Amino acid sequence: MIQSPFEIIRSCSSDFTKTDQKIADYILDAPNDVIRFNMASLASLIGVSDAALSRFANRVGYSAFSALKNDISRYVFSHNSDHDINPEKSGEKTTPLHAITEIYASYMKAIADYTDMDTINRIADLFLHSKRVKLFGINRTFNSVRQFRFRLNKIGFDAEAIDDLYLFNDMANYLGSDDLVIIFTTKNNMHYDSAAAALAENGCHIVVFTMIQNLPYKNLCDEVVILPRISRDSRGSFLDDQAIYFVFIEVLLSAISERSRLSEQ
Repeated sequence: MIQSPFEIIRSCSSDFTKTDQKIADYILDAPNDVIRFNMASLASLIGVSDAALSRFANRVGYSAFSALKNDISRYVFSHNSDHDINPEKSGEKTTPLHAITEIYASYMKAIADYTDMDTINRIADLFLHSKRVKLFGINRTFNSVRQFRFRLNKIGFDAEAIDDLYLFNDMANYLGSDDLVIIFTTKNNMHYDSAAAALAENGCHIVVFTMIQNLPYKNLCDEVVILPRISRDSRGSFLDDQAIYFVFIEVLLSAISERSRLSEQ
């Protein structure tokens, strides 16, 4: 029978140094952190060096730490359903189909607890009254930006999608009080602060869709919508925040369509 990466780690414990044991304890206690963070960030969290992580991976039989991380990722993802997500149903074991879809469904329903239709309607009105609309996101959040632009086109509206930080900073040179910038972000990127300040100084409207509680430039924005962050859910790994954005986009599109229809009557 093939051993799991966690069984392999436990089987090697008799050969561990104190540092190895510290790493092993952390990995066994918080495997999702191994998946979520890069090597440098994980080393910092554990309180060891990058080299110590590499030596640990070698000691438990892996060619590199990346190989150990990949093995843990595959194992955890394939065993998301080993524990029922509803502890009241003791003894029942769900399939990945039920476990993963139930987690996503619970977070999608939670969107209504994080925001309200008054906020969404205000954003829709800002969109409809703006001369130019720019959508900004980088890396994975740009997937949500592209989806929003694509869905806007389906109902007859347009906006420019931007994923270049230099272009984002340059927008402050020409956007003003008739314009709107919508930012999608899941990280506290300090490079956004100065750009947001410059945009606000010019009177440009700013809306942010985020999963960060303490956004440093929040006071510069017309609206900030904080959405539930599924990627931090301890019940499963590889859960994607963009799915939550995609559902929220549909709600916003509905409001834009309705407000547009009402304004034409």
